[in-house]
Amino acid sequence: MKKSIFFAITLFTIGVEPAFAYIDPGSGSAIMSVIIGFFVAIGVLMKTFWYRIKGFLGLSKNKKTDSINNGDLQDKGGDSK
Repeated sequence: MKKSIFFAITLFTIGVEPAFAYIDPGSGSAIMSVIIGFFVAIGVLMKTFWYRIKGFLGLSKNKKTDSINNGDLQDKGGDSK
């Protein structure tokens, strides 16, 4: 097993040739922009679906705290003058 791994690594290192490639400084900043954009997109996605995520994980409360659902804004039947 060790001999076959050593043989494979040796075979790959012998066949490697220089690429003569150049990466300019702008490429580094573009890569950083992609990485930062990825994390920002994940944050926006989590913020957008936060209540669904909480419901899926079972972290949401069953009790409704919305004032409209509690009846705070119901008509009392009186005249307002």
